[in-house]
Amino acid sequence: MPILPLAAMATDPSSVLPVQLRSRARSEPDRPFLREVTGGSTTYGTTWDGVCNWAEHLKTLGVGPGSRVTTLLPPSIDAVMIWIALGCLGAVEVPVNPDLKGAFLEHVLDDAAPMLCLARPEFADRVRDIRPDLPVRGIERGAWENLDAAGTDLGTLPSPGDLACVIYTSGSTGPAKGMMLDWAQFATTIDRIPLGPDDVTYNCHPMFHVTGRSPLITMCSTGGSVVLREKFSAKATLDDVRAFGCTTGTFHGALLLALPPRADDADNPLEAVFAGHNAALAAEFAKRFAVKCYDLYGSTEVGFPLVLSDPPDLEHTWCGRVRDGYRAQVVDEIGQPVADGVPGELWVRPDDRLMIMIGYLNQPEATARALDGGWYHSDDIVIRHPDGNFEFLHRAGDTIRRMGENISTTAVEAVIDEHPQLSGCAVLGVPDNVAGHEVVVVAEVVENSALGEPALYEWLTSRLPKHTLPRYLALTDALPRTPTNKVLKTGLLDTIDLAEAWSPPSLRR
Repeated sequence: MPILPLAAMATDPSSVLPVQLRSRARSEPDRPFLREVTGGSTTYGTTWDGVCNWAEHLKTLGVGPGSRVTTLLPPSIDAVMIWIALGCLGAVEVPVNPDLKGAFLEHVLDDAAPMLCLARPEFADRVRDIRPDLPVRGIERGAWENLDAAGTDLGTLPSPGDLACVIYTSGSTGPAKGMMLDWAQFATTIDRIPLGPDDVTYNCHPMFHVTGRSPLITMCSTGGSVVLREKFSAKATLDDVRAFGCTTGTFHGALLLALPPRADDADNPLEAVFAGHNAALAAEFAKRFAVKCYDLYGSTEVGFPLVLSDPPDLEHTWCGRVRDGYRAQVVDEIGQPVADGVPGELWVRPDDRLMIMIGYLNQPEATARALDGGWYHSDDIVIRHPDGNFEFLHRAGDTIRRMGENISTTAVEAVIDEHPQLSGCAVLGVPDNVAGHEVVVVAEVVENSALGEPALYEWLTSRLPKHTLPRYLALTDALPRTPTNKVLKTGLLDTIDLAEAWSPPSLRR
């Protein structure tokens, strides 16, 4: 059977996840599909039954075509079923980071305007406190097992161009933007590495990220299975992999390598994995755990247009070569292509418009800028080398990338500036071997303030998402400023001794 080009495959109605799941449920109903490390499991047949049951239940809650439903759910069988059930109803899931609080959570709820929220009980009150008028339903673990059976199978299923979900950015250039993704874009994840029906993928990534959803499409297309862990644990990862026979997955490579080496590290079933955006780290991971490592470059907006399997060396930050189905070019400040070896902004264009985001929710101007001329403007500065490999240099905007998360310094600074005993702050990033970059906060206290670092950090934990909290915190009487009284970040790090800066006990190494 000939292999279809990526664009043809991604836009084929049979590649849409709900369609694939129903087809496999009918042809191989007893084949294992989803397993939770806590014990729950489903076959393809029971997964589809659960989707139908959830669809019936959601209809009783008023969900229908066009409804937006916010979810605060960890990787789990229910989270998978609810996503697919909403899609089959013509509704749209808006998965939210359960760690969001305060202004960050308010912004997402205001922008998405959901008619319903589905959340684990431990997260439900956080939403109720902010939006008391929004109906919130607590979803207990294993809720799918207690649903009434649907009377009939679902009828019309989604098409490639239909909206699959809205996933919010980390807020790397200001307030978080909701990215509208269609089912075709998710289907582009299928052929990243060769997989078969006996493969088992390990998924410990949150459902509010594409990385937490992509394995479902990949494995459903091959008849493989997915192992779900609700919350990442470095210590438990290899035990889970061995217990469930996982052959593939996307891993926090630096955190696993930080564990003390064991004699049996290489004794595992892994065959091909994604282990982090660092060629040297991936090489170390491959050697220690006896596995083939791949890397990806991409974003939620454009998917994964570049794949790296064999880096030219271990000294550069390689992002790989262009995949089938995409074109890429490096351009200067006015959008003109530059020669190989010259730094510039990476622009990406798919062979079919459906292969990238529909756009940013409620932001047509931002959408037009990001997709001007049919090219996705990445804001990433790269170099294309003559052999076709791309090298990542840095982000064009004022962003910190920490453990795969993009952190907007301006968004975090806006929250810190609300503290009544501060008169200004600067949020900075410093390179870190494990996290990629770590967050440094330098804050200017008002005169005669008795505010200390521990008290400020405690205040920050009540207002900032966990992934944005600083590892280093320094208080000062006066921040350097420009003639217009803006905080001057240039050179500020040179004045800070990180070895002497305060760090929260939980982040000290």
